[in-house]
Amino acid sequence: MPRRPPSRSGLLITTGLVITCVVWTILVARGDTIPALDRQLLAPQLAALSPLGQILNAIALVTWPYVIYLGLLVVAIWAARRRLRNLAVALVLATVLAGGTAWLLRRLIGRDRPAQLLESIASTGYAFPSGHATAAITACVMVGAVLTVTRQSKWTRRWYSIGAVLLLVAVVLNRWAMSAHWVSDIIGGLLLGGACSAFALVVADVHVLPKQWRDLVWVPAAAVTPEPGAPRCAVIYNPAKVLDWVTFRRHVDFELERRGYQRTLWLETTVEDPGRLMVQRALDDGVDLVLCAGGDGTVRVVTSALAGTGIPFGLIPAGTGNLLAKNLDIPLDESEALLVALDGVTSAIDLVRITVEDVDVPGAAPLVDHFAVMAGIGIDAAILGHTDAQLKKAVGSAAYFVSAAQHVNHSPMKARITVDSGTPFRRTALVMVVGNVGFLQAGIPLIPDARADDGLLDLLVASPRTWRDKIAVTAQVLTRHDRDAKLLDRITASKVEIEIEDPEEYQLDGDSGGTCRRVTFEVVPGALTIRLPRRPELVSGA
Repeated sequence: MPRRPPSRSGLLITTGLVITCVVWTILVARGDTIPALDRQLLAPQLAALSPLGQILNAIALVTWPYVIYLGLLVVAIWAARRRLRNLAVALVLATVLAGGTAWLLRRLIGRDRPAQLLESIASTGYAFPSGHATAAITACVMVGAVLTVTRQSKWTRRWYSIGAVLLLVAVVLNRWAMSAHWVSDIIGGLLLGGACSAFALVVADVHVLPKQWRDLVWVPAAAVTPEPGAPRCAVIYNPAKVLDWVTFRRHVDFELERRGYQRTLWLETTVEDPGRLMVQRALDDGVDLVLCAGGDGTVRVVTSALAGTGIPFGLIPAGTGNLLAKNLDIPLDESEALLVALDGVTSAIDLVRITVEDVDVPGAAPLVDHFAVMAGIGIDAAILGHTDAQLKKAVGSAAYFVSAAQHVNHSPMKARITVDSGTPFRRTALVMVVGNVGFLQAGIPLIPDARADDGLLDLLVASPRTWRDKIAVTAQVLTRHDRDAKLLDRITASKVEIEIEDPEEYQLDGDSGGTCRRVTFEVVPGALTIRLPRRPELVSGA
């Protein structure tokens, strides 16, 4: 997945903090000037049972590094559940780096605390660097990053800044007044926490500096005011997948307003209608961009309804599989995906039209739909169609393994297959998959040569008869080698017609579609206009 390059200002700040922290540590550990200055700045001795001593002890316990780091990990879980993946990585990385480096330095340097230390369970071990100061500055920076990424209001961030400064002052004065640390220990802790936080944000690709700072251009950022005729965006979202709608809406509105969009149209899907009427409403309102936040099912319905309209589509993955996003290298992090949806390259990809005819119901109108990822007939459709929804919600993709175990003895189907109006051939297949893209979860290359922009569809027919055959087919898929063409057919075409002897279940992009006996697949080249990451090769099969 492509990454934005770190801003020059971010790299400069991080490098400066790291170098300063290293130099300060060397001066404390090997010099004489700073230790001498520390002795002159030592706080007056306090009695442990004095009122001030007890208050300081209470503050020391509340701001204990382990408490702060645990809180940061809780925030990381919160961010991960809201698909702020980069932010979650940064929070975990900053916590591990700050806590681990402080612990390591204390043992390497082995500096004793002042002799007049006010005894406390929160003031044990060696002195340099101050664990409290390290944890406090790390928490202040990282929680500030959370507020920035989630686009909290200007007043919220201002009040937080005041609170963060007061917290740092309280921690610094507490460690000094208790004689828990020398002044240089506290400064070292602040430098270390700042360096670890900045490094974590850069590594995790979380941009929190004001935009006008990022390339060292120090000018005020001008607000963009929508002009008459300004573009308009519709956001279609699945409320079951967008866990924190308030934060999500604030984030999207912020980015749209920055780009001059006006009056965002917010449309929520329902169980009865996963997106079709919402797309129609957006088209009726004449929007210039449609964003979709949801799982594979919601994305399929929205892309199907947008087929042939030419309206740009921006995908914000919010499901369990997110197969279209993974195949097109769209980031799974909400913030990064939103930037791609708004600023990415506008490209055209294919969709596949599926026509299902039920030969047992004479005169019934055929069902016509589209999909962007894959359709399957056979055991995979049975597994997906019988996966417990509540179990899937609780354990994610692992729920499919439970359903797979229940269908391990699924009977093969007898099928007649016609490719591009050629001569039909027959197979006794366990599964047939038609793909617009080729990769499954965990990067498994089911149809490795499939591409979303080649104007073709790819058919895979697996025909194992014994357990040994099933193992061989699985090995062929995972290793991309076709050892036995009788067991695994891979066919590229524009149109595929399949007739099955007995009704069989089918699925579209992971959603059960019902049963079928006669079905036609036909590629629709360039049917969907979509925003993709900026890179030399716009559509990737990996």
